[in-house]
Amino acid sequence: MVEQLGSGVPRILKSYLRDCFVFGDSFTRMIFKFENLQKSSVKIINLIKENKYITIPEIAENIGLSTRAIEKQIAKLKKQKKLDRFGPDKGGHWEIRSDK
Repeated sequence: MVEQLGSGVPRILKSYLRDCFVFGDSFTRMIFKFENLQKSSVKIINLIKENKYITIPEIAENIGLSTRAIEKQIAKLKKQKKLDRFGPDKGGHWEIRSDK
């Protein structure tokens, strides 16, 4: 077991390639769904195209991510000038900027 000390990062990377982490000798597996930011961003844009009044919790439910993860990605889309929000949280709407 001492020989394995310091091997955490390579073991994590190896496990990441299998989309799961293996902890300890008991082969306990915790499966994590990793969403590529680009894929999630595309999903967010597509959901907004379908319904410009969609809420962040509804987006999170549709995509399968937390509301905080959606908020972070929306902030990045706004910073990239791909998305705008008009009006209040209740009753406002999203607008997708065109790529002109």
